[in-house]
Amino acid sequence: MKFLKRVSIALIAVYLLLICMITAFQEKIIFRSETLPQDHVFTSSIPFEELYLKASDDAIIHGLHYQQPNPKGVILYFHGNARTIDYWGQWAETLATKYKYDVVIMDYRGYGKSVGERSHGQMLADALLFYDYARTKFEEEDITIFGRSLGGAFATHTATKRNAKQLLLESTFTSVYDIGKQRFWFLPLKWLLRYPFQNIKNVQHIKMPTHIIHGTEDAVVPYKHGQKLYKKAASNNKQFYTIQNGAHNDLISFEDYFKALDAIFL
Repeated sequence: MKFLKRVSIALIAVYLLLICMITAFQEKIIFRSETLPQDHVFTSSIPFEELYLKASDDAIIHGLHYQQPNPKGVILYFHGNARTIDYWGQWAETLATKYKYDVVIMDYRGYGKSVGERSHGQMLADALLFYDYARTKFEEEDITIFGRSLGGAFATHTATKRNAKQLLLESTFTSVYDIGKQRFWFLPLKWLLRYPFQNIKNVQHIKMPTHIIHGTEDAVVPYKHGQKLYKKAASNNKQFYTIQNGAHNDLISFEDYFKALDAIFL
């Protein structure tokens, strides 16, 4: 009996330790953030403007606005959970050049030159700051909201609060909880998550045209997440684009990926 009691106490202690670790380190798990010095100089082959937008808590959120001579509209792009817009800006530049759209892209708090204390609510509000900036330059019917991976949560939140021409989601999840429970099924994640980013509830309230792109071999955000989002999407004008054999970070190497973007933007 004493042995069983000791084993039980040890197991409980390990379980509580795991709970403490998940609570303490979930930011590092969710946000693979990198910073840039404030004097970092961006370069581009097309004109661009640096943006420093002030949030309601006085945080400064940094972004870039890539510009075209006669833009067909603007793409508001929310990037994934790794790297900064020094990296993602190359993709934004490609989108702008290929499809003749302006592209506005932001770095989340703790990424790049963006500064401010993180919280779930404040980060979502930051996304609206950048929509509202885009709205000062373009009409609603000229704005595309585009979210990739983690960025999908910012995109769908924005689409529930603002109007736009269309919503595009790439390789994004139903919810952080659904991703987490695949690995930490034995923990009470619903009570532990400080950043419960989700898309599954949001898409049920979004009426604008909705496009979802997902690779069948995505090991980070499984293909079934994209399928579920498509099924739940409330839009009467929705499309699902399957990239056969596509993984999480290699869709740009597939011809079908660009065929999907051509169908959306050309």
